[in-house]
Amino acid sequence: MTAPYDPGRDAAERYPDWVIRHRPLHGVPEVLSWKHRTILIDSDQSWAAKRCSLAHALAHLDLDHRETLGGRYERREEQQADELAATRMIPFDALIEAAVWTRDVDELAEELNVDRTLLVVRIEGLSREQRFRLDVA
Repeated sequence: MTAPYDPGRDAAERYPDWVIRHRPLHGVPEVLSWKHRTILIDSDQSWAAKRCSLAHALAHLDLDHRETLGGRYERREEQQADELAATRMIPFDALIEAAVWTRDVDELAEELNVDRTLLVVRIEGLSREQRFRLDVA
């Protein structure tokens, strides 16, 4: 199996001119500013949630999503970023391996070192064939 996706390493390698900081954001998982080339990650999140937030922010960069004047993304863009981050953070083979031991979503998320939200996005995005393989694991 390949090494798990590391959003911190990915950011350092592909976006070395961007600054990533952890700050209290009062419930907002991450803030991305193209103008300042800065990603802020909510420091009050769990480590797994911080990793997922950074993966989500990098997905926005990779998909070339630009925030609106109000600083927000469209729902479609948020969904696309969630799906890309989930696919990167949770390889299908790792999901199958973890599902052999538990079907509890919270336990699966902990085993995969991701947050519950991203795990649910990943599971919902599985193809019919992948869902079948997951069901029989």
